[in-house]
Amino acid sequence: MKRPLVVLVAVLMLPMAALLPHVAATGANLVDAGYTQEAEPSFVYWKEMFDGSILTVDTDGNLSVNSFSNGILFPQWSIELNVDANAARLDAAQQLTVVCHDNGAYTVHMGLQIANRNISTSDPVNDADWDEEGDLWLAFFAGRRRAEEFDNEGPTGVTSPVVQSGINAFDIISGGRIVLGSYDTKVYIVDNQGVSLVSLTDSNAIVNAVLEDHNGDLLVGTANGKLFRYNTDSWSVETLSLSHGKSIVSIEEFGNSTYHIGTQDGKLTQVQVLTFAEGSTYASSGRVIGSQQEFSGELYIVTSTTLSSKIRLYDLDTDGDGFTDQNDAFPLEFTQWLDIDGDGYGDNPNGYLADAFPYESSQWADADEDGFGDNPEGFEGDQFPDNDEQWLDTDGDGFGDNVNGRDGDKFKLEPSQWADADQDGFGDNVNGITPDACPTVNGFSNQDRYGCLDSDLDGWSNPTLNWTVEQGADALPLQKSQWRDGDGDGYGDNLTGELADDCNWKAGTSTKAWIANTSSPVGFIEVPSYGCEDLDGDGWVDVTESQNMQLDPNEHFDGDNDGVGSNSDYDDTRPLVQTEEDHCLLNFDDNSLACQGWRNKDYQNYLLREKDEGEPDLSFIAWNTSKNAGLLDSDSVDSSTVQQVVLVGGGAFLVLTAVILVVGFIAKRRKTNSLVKMYGVPFVPTENRSAENEALEGTAGLSAQGGIVSDASWDDEIEGLDFSEVPDEFAEENTETQAVDAESLYGTDDSLESIAGVPNSAQPEPEPEVPQAPAEAPPLPPGGLPEGWTTDQWKWYGQEWLDKNQ
Repeated sequence: MKRPLVVLVAVLMLPMAALLPHVAATGANLVDAGYTQEAEPSFVYWKEMFDGSILTVDTDGNLSVNSFSNGILFPQWSIELNVDANAARLDAAQQLTVVCHDNGAYTVHMGLQIANRNISTSDPVNDADWDEEGDLWLAFFAGRRRAEEFDNEGPTGVTSPVVQSGINAFDIISGGRIVLGSYDTKVYIVDNQGVSLVSLTDSNAIVNAVLEDHNGDLLVGTANGKLFRYNTDSWSVETLSLSHGKSIVSIEEFGNSTYHIGTQDGKLTQVQVLTFAEGSTYASSGRVIGSQQEFSGELYIVTSTTLSSKIRLYDLDTDGDGFTDQNDAFPLEFTQWLDIDGDGYGDNPNGYLADAFPYESSQWADADEDGFGDNPEGFEGDQFPDNDEQWLDTDGDGFGDNVNGRDGDKFKLEPSQWADADQDGFGDNVNGITPDACPTVNGFSNQDRYGCLDSDLDGWSNPTLNWTVEQGADALPLQKSQWRDGDGDGYGDNLTGELADDCNWKAGTSTKAWIANTSSPVGFIEVPSYGCEDLDGDGWVDVTESQNMQLDPNEHFDGDNDGVGSNSDYDDTRPLVQTEEDHCLLNFDDNSLACQGWRNKDYQNYLLREKDEGEPDLSFIAWNTSKNAGLLDSDSVDSSTVQQVVLVGGGAFLVLTAVILVVGFIAKRRKTNSLVKMYGVPFVPTENRSAENEALEGTAGLSAQGGIVSDASWDDEIEGLDFSEVPDEFAEENTETQAVDAESLYGTDDSLESIAGVPNSAQPEPEPEVPQAPAEAPPLPPGGLPEGWTTDQWKWYGQEWLDKNQ
């Protein structure tokens, strides 16, 4: 049985009842209070028991005994029979209930709360009742169309006559007489042996309901809204046609004074027992299956549809305010009727004792109308009932939590503070917690003092005339990560901060240090280091500089420990080399012009000469050129003359260089042609290493092969080779340099054979094809073009040079 759903729907409908239309019932001082409960599935039976509880049976065969209060059923106990129930009936002693269903009938013992009997039948049972002997009669409205008697053993075989048109109403009245209402508009009276006694034919419509009242009279309701009352002794009849003319489906008697006549369409008409006169009619919806009349006058109508049953209340309205007493929280006060929070103050703001807080039971008055109740012990009680801008004082300091209101508390959780003139979050009360040391300055310092200017927002206030660094102010007010500077050198003592002082015990100006590092090529690396001693002001920490470098602002490292810093030392890896002079005098394989100048005593004497102020020194090459030209013989040399000599000498040097390059190019070209003639390629094959070839290549004697190709190629008289050193063009001896062109040296037709003295063969070989220049030049060596080479030469012969020198 779906009892939780019933209770839930009932609770939800209670507040709705007061909002439904208030329709006055016909002829009575009752007001429609709406539905109080809806239950699923629908009821087939409703009966008030002796103790005031309500017995219900629904279409699923769920039998339930309920308490009934304010129109709501509250289940006390129930039995689920799981049958398709058609009807039910409680016996006169209220000890047994029979539940009629499609496959028979169950009997339920109300005291034991169990189903103690199940009678199975092949036809649906539509109604049942007990006779005066305690035997149970089952009524079959269709199919068998009769009533049958059952005792404790089973069917007794006693039945009523068959009603051919079918049965539509059933009851057992005094004397054990059986009443059968029929579709043929007749009412058949049968004794307990199944013998017909009388047929009542006053109705001209289908008989839907029959009931014996407390006087023993038989009430018959028909489909055309007529009610018949028969004296069961004389069978005399009284007839009442209800004004609405609706089909009567249920008849009940209340208090031996009133009949409740229910209709198919939800109407319930009260009929006076004494006068058999029609009284008030109350409307609901659905088929009326029962009703409940309270002692105080309220009326509940119970109706059923296919899916559910509803309980509708018609209640009294004592104060005449349009709200029933059942739903009127103030039944004697016509200006109030609703009290949602139940605090005894009405929800009508214009009524007597109106509730200013209709949804809060602990509040009802609000003198300053700020929305907070005047009851200080109630919910959100107004702690400032006379101040409409304040209501709460969380910290209890007498200032309200509404910071923007009158007497507002800027610190609602701190009782020792309430005002903050500069609005920096620090209170103005000097005796309170975190007092503002600068109450007129919007500041955010919170370390040395509160509420003062803190430019770098590190929590330490800027120093002022009245608050110095010695007293705790920020020594570095523009560095967020620094605030203390014990040695006063401008670098902070916080080692994890920016520009931290690595020597905070002594003032210093260093910014970097030179420390050992094995992975560095020089064994040392530079690291930041601030605030240490730096006597020479070069930024380096003195103790990390090389020995004797701490007083030289231009030096900090001496790699070879020769006393000369790496910035000045020509080669800081060699202790004996400190200057270019040292290098040149110790490295005779360096023939650079600079080293030639250092090694030339005359040039060095020239540099040490006495000279006029502003007189420049000639470079070594210019001096040498001038000397060779005889321009330095005179003690007095005109500067313009020296300048002309330098220009002429330089030009001659360039021309001579160009001639040498041309001659070399022509010689190389001839050599290439001769190689092509000899080997078919412009180079010497690596597998042919004869002495002749070596002689041609200038590598004679390096191979394991001896001799030359033909002894006949040599003259009888061979001039010996001259291995004497060729004089340097810039040597001290003044030798004249003569220009030699390639044509006068070699001629235009000389071949390599004629130059070497090897005669041509009888049959001269055809002139070899001149090779074409490569499309792309070979890659340059790491040092660039070899000295004396041109780009064009490298394009032709660079690969050969690479092959020989790799």
